[in-house]
Amino acid sequence: MKDFMESLLDNIMDYQQAYYGSVCRLLTDGTVDNCIIRFNKRKTSSPNLDSLVRKVFHTKEILQNEEGQVICPIINSKTDEVEACFVLLIPKNGSILDDNALSQVRAIAEMALSQSSLEMEEVSTTIHQKGDFEEDDITYKPFFTDTVGLCAIVEPHTCDFLFLNKTWERILGYSIEELKSYPFMNWLHVDDINDSLAVFQEVYEGKAVKSFINRYRTKWGEYKYFEWDITRNIDNGLIYCIGKDITKQHENHEKLFFQSTILRGVQDSVLVIDLEGKVSFVNDSVIQLTGYPRNYLLGRSLNVILKGLDKSNSFSISAEDVLKNDNTIELQIQNKNDEFIWVEVRTSILSDVYGDSIGFLGIIKDITPRKEYEETLMKRNEALSKANKELDNFVYRVSHDLRAPITSALGLIELSMDASLEQVKEYLELQQRSLMKLDSFIHDILNYSRNNRMELRPVKINIKELLHSTVDQYRFINQYIETTVNINIEVQNELYCDESRLSVILNNIISNAFKFTSRILKPTINIKALVEPSDLILTIEDNGIGIKNEHIEKIFDMFYRATDMNNGSGLGLYIVQEAVKKLGGDITVDSVINEGTTFQIVIPNLWSIFPTGIMVSKEKATN
Repeated sequence: MKDFMESLLDNIMDYQQAYYGSVCRLLTDGTVDNCIIRFNKRKTSSPNLDSLVRKVFHTKEILQNEEGQVICPIINSKTDEVEACFVLLIPKNGSILDDNALSQVRAIAEMALSQSSLEMEEVSTTIHQKGDFEEDDITYKPFFTDTVGLCAIVEPHTCDFLFLNKTWERILGYSIEELKSYPFMNWLHVDDINDSLAVFQEVYEGKAVKSFINRYRTKWGEYKYFEWDITRNIDNGLIYCIGKDITKQHENHEKLFFQSTILRGVQDSVLVIDLEGKVSFVNDSVIQLTGYPRNYLLGRSLNVILKGLDKSNSFSISAEDVLKNDNTIELQIQNKNDEFIWVEVRTSILSDVYGDSIGFLGIIKDITPRKEYEETLMKRNEALSKANKELDNFVYRVSHDLRAPITSALGLIELSMDASLEQVKEYLELQQRSLMKLDSFIHDILNYSRNNRMELRPVKINIKELLHSTVDQYRFINQYIETTVNINIEVQNELYCDESRLSVILNNIISNAFKFTSRILKPTINIKALVEPSDLILTIEDNGIGIKNEHIEKIFDMFYRATDMNNGSGLGLYIVQEAVKKLGGDITVDSVINEGTTFQIVIPNLWSIFPTGIMVSKEKATN
């Protein structure tokens, strides 16, 4: 009975265009109980029924007050006592209350409540008598004739239609006479016949049946989806049916299901946020992106997803920042594993049919690969800019430094043409120094070129042999003979490194140490090497002239000379720094003027990174 009354309420609300409706049980003392309430418009408050119900209880009439509230009593046809009432709230500018339609509703509800023993013909006659209308009255629209809902009375044994309202003609296209000429199964979709007959049988047997859905064929070959509430009159056995066309709702449901399937399948993360900033929907991509399960995210603040620091701007991003307006922002978020991910967040406002905001749609795209590419591209551009700048400087300095010794040699040759033997000997010594300087410069250029071009070639290195062989190169140069060299080596692990680059680093640093201690009374160079499993740590210390503080930051620049004492190319320390970078290491310098300079170099030990099979030991390489 409850389902029947709900359907009756829905139909009369649609017909009267009411935006509030209720049907209530009315007790003998005038109080209401077991109300069924419907809202067709949001933000509508329930009316106060007390005064209206009391009036109906005493007057048993249909009433309408100034606010447009209308109450329709349902009278038990046997005891003439009020048992239930309908309450409708109709807009002031809405349709005019149709008393005849309400009378028909009352008649049908009375019959259902009182389980009348009237035959179908008597019921039909009662309905028309209570309506008290004429067919040619154009101002009247009979509720059960022209209502949006479907109304039918079915004979249970033959399954024939005994009564149909005009809604059937409007929806299916067949005339009522055509529809009545066959049992209702004739009009059903073939897949729905058995299920519909099973429900029909349960209702006939007096079982409680919830609303159900089936499909009826139209005159145009299409099928309409109908949702039914049916009940059986125990006295006359007839089946009373009230239904509504839910084809649109079904199509919308199919569309929503289709869209939901698409949302689950798209790679971008899609989520819906309510007006309180809480997540109400997420697709599978959100779960994959964040690492959080769906049940954890739903109902929580958007800040759960946006947690963490936006490293690009160094400030925290909140849900309020993202949801201010329709916008697109890029930021970093943290997933469940505290990993930072670059994302692009696009938000837009969701509105209902009335244009009111009901939430936000957010689309999150993982742009980490793009950001990594942009960062790589930026670094490459910076490196290219640096290389171009260095190339311009390099070409200028090389052309100058290469020409200077050649120009000097040519001048000395010209002077030697008319010079004495002693003068020629002096000129040749000057030319020798000039050519040695040129050779050293060309050697530096070659080292610079090799460092830029060559890939890493790690081999097993005996650091003791390498250090001693490097120092021994200077043992027989007159200006370095008086220098004391102390070498301290501690080996905790085998050392694998690029020997060519390591030799360039040691040669340049040790060469500078000899040069800048040559004028000291007791020149001393201390070299310490520590080979750890992870690193090679080199410390080269001298007691030379030192480096002024204003030069410390510039000594690694190309062609920079911190003192006029050195007539070198100015490429040595620049090449050292570039070689250290290629090896993934770091170099630091500490110097005190007139006390000495200390270089510390830390280079990764590659023994644990490269497989034994590709390692080539120094001994094998020299065989």
